[in-house]
This record gives sequence, structure tokens and C-alpha cells, in this order.
Amino acid sequence: MERSPRNRSVVGLLAVALFCAGGTALLALLFYGSTRFSDFDARVTSHFLATPGSTLDDLANFGAKLAEPAPLILILFGLIALAIVWNRPWHLLAAVGVIAGANLTTQVMKVLMSHPRLQGALGVSYPIEIHYPSGHTTAALASGFGLWLITPPRWRVWAAIAGAAYGLAVAAGVVIAGWHFISDVLGAAMVVGFWACLAMAILIQAGLEKTPPPRGSLRSR
Repeated sequence: MERSPRNRSVVGLLAVALFCAGGTALLALLFYGSTRFSDFDARVTSHFLATPGSTLDDLANFGAKLAEPAPLILILFGLIALAIVWNRPWHLLAAVGVIAGANLTTQVMKVLMSHPRLQGALGVSYPIEIHYPSGHTTAALASGFGLWLITPPRWRVWAAIAGAAYGLAVAAGVVIAGWHFISDVLGAAMVVGFWACLAMAILIQAGLEKTPPPRGSLRSR
């Protein structure tokens, strides 16, 4: 029996969610279980580091701080206001779920998976231990997805560009400023991907998001 386009979309999204969950766990296992991987991670990250006190370092710190609590609170209120204007309450609820779920997941993982054994591996003095995944990157990517989600379909391309630019600015900032390893950023992206796929699957199953048309439908027109 052939599945409907809705069911195929939901199954595909759930498969991607499982992939993201597995990828997040695999990165953690590689980081803690493989000295070769952790050294490679540190070496690659070191190539992106800015010289302390340089203009690039200042820009990186500025980008990273775009995901501090104060800007995030403003962004959240902005998302709420836009969702009210566009009358998209269910998408707002899903966006809040992704933002809350992803950030809570990351904060729990950060407590369990801090890695002081590589403290100083990047040649930078850190005021705190480095943690996996990156909380700033998680917050930025989840907020960017939230913007895309609550935006009406006809404007989603612009929302995707804005959200991606914000997430990239924060992710690049935390790496270039020496706040996080590249693996921390990748782990954060997969945490957000997991929750984003779950949210989309729920919205599609509930009929609140459109599914792609069948492959032969465009040809028959």
C-alpha cells in the first residue's frame, strides 16, 4: 500500500530527526573516545582563531554576543509579535517548542559533557570550561528556524536568509573568538535539527503545513 505524501513527509522528517540525534551522540563519543579526533578538532579550530585584540576578534565577539540573553529576549518578543500579526498561533507554539526544547537539551548536555581536558588546547585562556554543544549557536539557530516557521510561505525565502545569516554570525563568532570548538557548533546544529524536524512533522501531520505535490502531478498539468 502506497503511503500518502503527508505520511512520506512525516516519515522522512522523523528519519532526519533520528539522524541528527545519532550525529549529536556520535560527535560526543568521538570527542571523548578518540584522542585523534579531539586533536584534529582542536587543530582545525585553531586555524580559524583571530588574534586576541584584533579587529576580527572584536567582530567575532560581537557576533557571538548576538545570542546573549538580552538579544534573545528581544528576538522572542519579535517572533511573538510577528506571529500575532500574521495570525499563526500554531506555528508560534511550534517555534517556541523548538527554541525551548533545543536550548534545554543543549544546557543539559553542557552540564554532562564539559571538556576541561582540552582547556587551553586552542592557546586561549577561557574564563569557563568549554562545553559541548555550543549554547549560543543553539539559541541562534533555533531562533532563526522559529522566524522561518512563523513566516507565511510567500516570504519564507527572506526569513530563511535572515535566520541563516544570524545563525552563521553567531556560529562563526564563537569559533573565531575561541569560545568553542567546531564540533561544539556542529553538535548544536544537530540538536536544533532534531527539534526542528519533530516540529515540522507534527505540523504536517496536523495539516498545518503543506506537503510537496506528488511527482507526477506537475507533469500532468
